[in-house]
Amino acid sequence: MDRHYAGELGCDAGDLNSGRMVIVGSEKREIRFAKGSPLAVYAIAKASGTVLSVRPRIRDAVNAIVGKMGACELSDTVCDAIEAVVKPLVDVKFWFKGRRLYCEPGSFTDLRSGEVRVVTDYDEHAMMLHQKWGGEVFGQIVDEKVAAWAAVKPLSDVAWDLSIETLPEYRGRGYAKSVVSAAVKYIFENDRLAAWGTDRDNIASLRTAWAVGFVDYALDFGCVESK
Repeated sequence: MDRHYAGELGCDAGDLNSGRMVIVGSEKREIRFAKGSPLAVYAIAKASGTVLSVRPRIRDAVNAIVGKMGACELSDTVCDAIEAVVKPLVDVKFWFKGRRLYCEPGSFTDLRSGEVRVVTDYDEHAMMLHQKWGGEVFGQIVDEKVAAWAAVKPLSDVAWDLSIETLPEYRGRGYAKSVVSAAVKYIFENDRLAAWGTDRDNIASLRTAWAVGFVDYALDFGCVESK
């Protein structure tokens, strides 16, 4: 997993285990597991080290405030300070604070139930998800329609992310866990790890991930630029 995220951050995998905060300048325009949007700032914060990847033109400003604070981790105070420094320099659409998780075969719990299958060509929404991410879309069929979707994002040679949706009237019935299980099994069959990203306070999403066997990898933080 370190190799996967280091590639997106533009750093060495060892930087994620350095015991300190490493700031790198990167012109990479897309981090596709973060919704495919241009990011001026993106950070992964593990217990063993933090990497903050920023546009080269704002690196000095970010480095100065982080150095002034003596920061080695991304506390809310440090994140707020970085936001304040970056705000006048970048046209920011929004900031986010999230959590990254992953699942491997040894931790996986298969919670498929009822009718769940590939629906990539079955309904309009699945087709849209497939066009956006390029992977198969799994659906929970209830009342002869798709009640929940799990779209696979085949964007790496290490880990494939997921995009999960459930119709409001079908939430709380375990359908998200069911479609996620089908998608994760498919990811393993393709010799990849499964990855998951969500907002830090999205308890419903985290509970679904944990139930299926995802474990915490790191916190993340960054800003999406206005296009």
